[in-house]
Amino acid sequence: MSDVTDGQMDAARASYDRCCKQAGFPEGFYEHFFRLSPQAEPLFAQTDFDKQVKLLRHALGSLLIFPKYRDQEPNLLTRVAERHSRQELDVDPSYYSVWVDALVATVQERDPEFTPAVEEAWRATVAAGVAYMQSKY
Repeated sequence: MSDVTDGQMDAARASYDRCCKQAGFPEGFYEHFFRLSPQAEPLFAQTDFDKQVKLLRHALGSLLIFPKYRDQEPNLLTRVAERHSRQELDVDPSYYSVWVDALVATVQERDPEFTPAVEEAWRATVAAGVAYMQSKY
């Protein structure tokens, strides 16, 4: 995927702001994620979802600005990547593409201004962070 533009990053962040104003955004994300990847749901069996929602919001915020900091190490996602690596939670890198699809499906439901351009903005913006996460597995 080509590099993300500032315009795409701005569009994704604006979309995220709109989504956060809609009730149930994080819960909707997990519904989509578990439907698209039923094998992931048992990994969350002992999860405190109040805490998980806060972690999701932090991760999304980090992913949305990561392209500006991707050349720094450590960076905004270093600790998140370490936590998801084989040394800790052992989140297989194959889950990330489904995670992005679930995210986009949730944004499509929750963002009243969703368009194909907004979808592309999200996908382009989170791509660098997702690739970073996968590389740290």
